[in-house]
Amino acid sequence: MSEPSSKQPLLQNGLVLGFLAAFLWGTHSVIVRYLTSDLGGLQIAVTRLFIAALAIYCMLRIMRVSVSIRLRDWNFRLAVLSTVVNYILFHIGLEHTGAANAMVLENTAPFFVLVFLYFFADTPVTRTDVLATGLAILGVFLTVYQDFQGGGEPLFGDLLEIGAGLSWAVFLISSSRAMQNSESTGERLNFLFGIFLCSGVLLLPLAAFSLQVPTTNDVVFLILLGVLPTALAYYLWYEAAARVSTLTATLMFAASVVFTFINSALFLGAAITPIAALGAVLIVAAVFLTTKAKSD
Repeated sequence: MSEPSSKQPLLQNGLVLGFLAAFLWGTHSVIVRYLTSDLGGLQIAVTRLFIAALAIYCMLRIMRVSVSIRLRDWNFRLAVLSTVVNYILFHIGLEHTGAANAMVLENTAPFFVLVFLYFFADTPVTRTDVLATGLAILGVFLTVYQDFQGGGEPLFGDLLEIGAGLSWAVFLISSSRAMQNSESTGERLNFLFGIFLCSGVLLLPLAAFSLQVPTTNDVVFLILLGVLPTALAYYLWYEAAARVSTLTATLMFAASVVFTFINSALFLGAAITPIAALGAVLIVAAVFLTTKAKSD
């Protein structure tokens, strides 16, 4: 009877860290809104990755942890590959479909995570897990419902965004599994440093085709983007993923949608509708629903 209670503080710490990461991820769209008028999407993405890698490197040096990249680790390889594929599909898809469509379709990742866990990871999937995943995806849809728009080639763009959700599911699973097997913060930071650096290097040739000179304000916002919703947010999420289940960690990423529309309301004057508020409640409820069976 003492085992569940001993795990409770670990679970609670994971939830706190995960929601802090979601809050920082929620600043992403607000910052990018200031950058896209001057810079291309892939240029922003690659610059963000390199700044994040530098920030993580500084953290490792301050902690006096040796820097290493585990290229032979399959979880690491999958995380890098899925990051690169996700960035390409998401940014190209965004050129052909609306931002709201892109956000909803990329956040189908929890559904793909559930499928992968059941068919390929020999992990039991309960009705509670299915219900929580459905609630989270419905919550994301309701949160951005008012912003849905067409234009361009929406079907092509939507298919790319579904591919982005699929690739992001691979990233979430590989990262979560690696974090659950990790033993120290230094090990988790090295894993994250390698993902940022290797993904940035692989994406650099594509970004080179659309390079533009950033202004002084752009540089400031690029640094903020690389440090807050990238380096710090992913570090907090990795620490959370080491403490909670793979599905809970996945749904925490979906919770970033909640903070995205809150930050948009605070800094961009966007309206918070009752439907969006309901969607936010469903997402948060889904996260806690996945922890119920683990804490009983």
